[in-house]
Amino acid sequence: MSCFLTCVRFDDWTTDKKPKITGSVSVSGITCYTWDDVESLTSNFSRLIGSGGYSSIYLARLSGAKKAAFKVHVGSHRLYQVFRSELEILLRLQHPHIVKLLGYFDDSEETGALLLEYLPQGNLQEKLNHNSKQVLPWRNRTALAFQVAQAMEHIHEKCSPQIVHGDIKSSNILLDKNLNCKLCDFGSARVGFSSMVQPSTTMSSPRSKQVRMIGSPGYTDPHYLRTGIASKKMDMYGFGVVVLELVSGKEAVSAEKGEMLVHTAAPLIQDICDLGANIAEEKVRQFLDPRLSKDSSLDIEEVKTMLGVAAFCLRSPPSLRPSASQVVQTLVQKIPYLSFLGCGKEA
Repeated sequence: MSCFLTCVRFDDWTTDKKPKITGSVSVSGITCYTWDDVESLTSNFSRLIGSGGYSSIYLARLSGAKKAAFKVHVGSHRLYQVFRSELEILLRLQHPHIVKLLGYFDDSEETGALLLEYLPQGNLQEKLNHNSKQVLPWRNRTALAFQVAQAMEHIHEKCSPQIVHGDIKSSNILLDKNLNCKLCDFGSARVGFSSMVQPSTTMSSPRSKQVRMIGSPGYTDPHYLRTGIASKKMDMYGFGVVVLELVSGKEAVSAEKGEMLVHTAAPLIQDICDLGANIAEEKVRQFLDPRLSKDSSLDIEEVKTMLGVAAFCLRSPPSLRPSASQVVQTLVQKIPYLSFLGCGKEA
């Protein structure tokens, strides 16, 4: 229904005449666009390239042949608040593995749009899908885990105040032309070490502040579901699930059986916690993505390292989980070639 209403509203606003782009540069150095600019850059919203629970994403064409993506929030004050939250966070972030904000539109009421860099290889969830034409090589998978950990290290430990992403998952990891990662979708993010997030128990007016639960099925920390406390350790749990996806090639939630990957992997994770690197190679290979069997770059000890990282990120209570910086250090120590990637270099 929300998608239908959004489309109707776009149809009401579109015009045949393309106005001149009149965007002005804001104090932050990011371009602030008018709604006419948004319509013109997206050719009246002619190409939808993505959608989520709170927004629709349209292809935008900038000067020359440069492409970008307009993430549009339309229709309610609540969605506008999601937009404002993401905008304020992205204005503060600059990191080679976090999606880059190029500009925005803000009507200060119910409509907002973020102009983001365009990533041609889609997202990690799509790339790992068994229907994908390209099998993601093992070295790219380890590099992506490393890069996501670097992005998390930045928001968790190098930003002031610190940022909790709140929805770490494979579909929020975009890929550039060289298959490097760009962490995206900060609409669920929280600023500060931790914040109490509990569902509202009373009816509220549409414009009153409403608290909403965050996260996605298959990735959400059970501790958060029990307590409503969103912390950096919640992000580490989601990262652990992503690493399991990278190793197995399976979805966080099976589309066929509805089973969660963390549940099917539980026996293996327990063995890793108990045995560490001494876990039987046969068990590791049984969990490994079968499409990697012919990959000459595959190293079973690296697979064990990745599974070990996942196991520690999924531990309970959350205090037992590593920090993002500890994960970065572990990956570099155990998989030496990752140190040559640096931060932002091509994989």
